[in-house]
Formats: sequence, structure tokens, C-alpha cells
Amino acid sequence: MLDLSKFRMITDVKSKGNKLILEINKNYITELEIPYENVEIEGSIIKVNDHPRKAKNIEMGILNLISYSIATNLRSKITKRRVIYISEPTPLIGHTAFGLIERGRNIIQVRGHCGCNLNCIFCSVDEGEYSKTRKNDYYVDLDHLIKEYKKLAEYKGRVKLEAHLDGQGEPSLYYPLVDLVQELSSINKDGIVTMQSNGVPLTYKLIDELEEAGLHRINLSINALDEKMAKMLAGRKDYKIEKILDIAEYIKNSKIHLLVAPLLLPNINDEEFKKVIDYTVELDQRIKQNVINPLTNKRDPILGCQLCKIYQLGRKPKKMKVWDFEKFYSLLRTYELEYKKKGIDIKLVLSPKDFGTHRRKRLPYVFKVGEVIKVKPFLDGRVYGEVLAIERDRIIQIINCKNEDKLLNREVKVKILRNKDNIYVAEPI
Repeated sequence: MLDLSKFRMITDVKSKGNKLILEINKNYITELEIPYENVEIEGSIIKVNDHPRKAKNIEMGILNLISYSIATNLRSKITKRRVIYISEPTPLIGHTAFGLIERGRNIIQVRGHCGCNLNCIFCSVDEGEYSKTRKNDYYVDLDHLIKEYKKLAEYKGRVKLEAHLDGQGEPSLYYPLVDLVQELSSINKDGIVTMQSNGVPLTYKLIDELEEAGLHRINLSINALDEKMAKMLAGRKDYKIEKILDIAEYIKNSKIHLLVAPLLLPNINDEEFKKVIDYTVELDQRIKQNVINPLTNKRDPILGCQLCKIYQLGRKPKKMKVWDFEKFYSLLRTYELEYKKKGIDIKLVLSPKDFGTHRRKRLPYVFKVGEVIKVKPFLDGRVYGEVLAIERDRIIQIINCKNEDKLLNREVKVKILRNKDNIYVAEPI
């Protein structure tokens, strides 16, 4: 007898005849046919009515089929895209879509998955169900992610580190999120764990669990208070700003520090951007929160204002004007002066020091720009025209490919185009 509920990644089991429909880590699904006779499926229990020795072999065969289906036939319930499950021995350094990124500072970016529940009109990575450029999502096995994070933390000194959950999508959709935060918190004993979120998947229960797990801060995206504008920016008619504001207040009443991160899209949400700032200042005065950041021994800022920039594969809202940061910071300083005249001391122009961010030993680069190497691509890429290879314990993104499928598992000569922050991009030559 097999009890599939005992496997952590299998979060729900359904069946239709001899077809098994498995929910994997809440947000993914895979289907497979059970080709054996004398098999009964009742909920998460699979019974094999045969001789004990033969039944054991059939059970092992079913488990192998499940593993193969997860590896080759996993799909996202949110983006509807194929999902590639990343586990050992695949390296987690080298790609921007999944794994770990360190940029020579005490912050390690943790990207356990990609894929987003929103379709924001300004998305820098063209995420969401209606993406025109993304063809695959990735999910990193929890144990593999923790093991590799621990190695990187040890290398960087394991002192006053920040594990920051972000990525190409919505970080709070990672499952099991609470276990991930708890594990990172235990590694970063005198450091912190922080997370970005659009707020939609957050609930009172999840916030309570994240608080207990040791999450220090949530950077919450709020870009408009007007319902119509908020829905338009999020690219979803079912987006409810009232729910996000309620979640913001609940976080403010917890031991998790709330940082509201509004994004300015010049000529689109200028008025709403200022309203979000006003709302956040009022909330901060009304609900006092004394969560201290151990990296600074101070409270974190309550606002982290951002400017929308245009990226190669990102979306550009039609009416948006492109600003430089000098103009943006000038606007923020004007707002700071307005508040100061009202007796309110609020800092809007921030620096890494405000969060305790500082330089730290960087991982050595293993490839030089311009270097030519031979690799054997093994995985399909995140976007069209891309495949992935492993070399020197790093992931390499090989772009500008034609007929990607024909390159897989074949030796290809490539030239390294980028190595910044140990993110490697190459193209065939």
C-alpha cells in the first residue's frame, strides 16, 4: 500500500479511472496513467491487490512513474506554463530566474521559484499568465535550496546576513514558504530574512506563521489606492486593493516589519503614488511598530519608493514617460520637505545603509567575458531562444539559439557575454 500523503511535495491527490492527478507543492499539477492491473486508488491511498513481492515491485514502479511525471510533465496552475523541477545536483548559481544570487554584499537573494499571479502592466520580466516571452517556470526543491544557501552563507561568513526572497514572480507562492523562512532564519542567527510580495496570496494565518518562523520584513507592493487604477496596474480585474490594505494593517500589527514599496509610473499613477505615500505615513503614525533590524539596531524605513524602468524583455506601459533617477529623487526630496513642514520626519531617499547592507566577500568568477568554452545544454530555457548548461558548478544561460530542442544534450561551443554577479550569459558561435 502506498500513502502519497506522506510525501511532502504531494499536497493533493485525485484520480479518474486509472489516471492519477497530483497537486505538487500547492501550485503545480501533473497527471499520469497507472498501467498496472489490480490497483485501487482511494484518496491518497494506492492499494495493489497482488502477491506481496509483486505488489512491492508495482509500488516501486508507480513511484518511478510519479518521479518521471514530475520531472517531465509538471505544469503551473497559476501561469499554465511547464514547470521544471530543480533538484540536486543542479547548481543554483548562474541564472536570474531561480536559485541564489549574491552581489558582493551581505544580501543573498533567494529565488525558489518563478511565476506570478498578477499580470502587471509594468512587469520588468513580462510575468503572469499572459506573458509573451516566458515559456518555462522553475521550482527549486526545498532541501536543495537550503543546502546550497547554507554553503553560500558559510562562504560569506554567516554573520549579519540578509536572506531576501524575491524573484521573477511572487515569492509568497513558494511552498512550503514557512519551512523555507524557518530554515533560513536558523542559518542567519544574527541576521534577517525578508521578502517581497504583491500581497494577494497573503492571509492572516500565513502572516502569523511567517512571524513565528522568524520573517523580519515584508516589502509590500502598493501602487494605487483607487480601485480602478489598482486593477489596471495589476492587470487583473479581480485584484482587490481593499484586501491588500487590510493585509498591510495586519502586518503592521505583527512582529514583521512592514515596508510599503510604491512604484511610480510617470504620467500614469503620479497622483496615486503620492496617495500611497500619504496612506503609509498615516498608517505608521497610527500603528506604532518597534521591530528592530539587528543589522542596524534601528527600525527599517516604512517606505521604499521605486521608479519604473524599462527592460529588454519587460513591459512598457504606452502612456508612461521615462524618468532618470535624478528627477525621481528630486521629487522624493520635495515630498520629504512637505512632511517636514508638517512636523513629520520621513525619509524617502534611501541608501543601502538604511537596511544594514554592506560589502561582503564575493564569490569568484569562474568564466571571463569573451571566453570560449564547450558545453552540453541539458535544460530548456526560461525564454524563447534560450537553453541552459552546467559548467564549473555554474548555470549558463545560452541565448540567441535557433531550434533549442536540437541543442539539448549535444556539445555546443559558446562565448561568454556576461559574468557580472556570477550570472552567466553566453551565445553559440
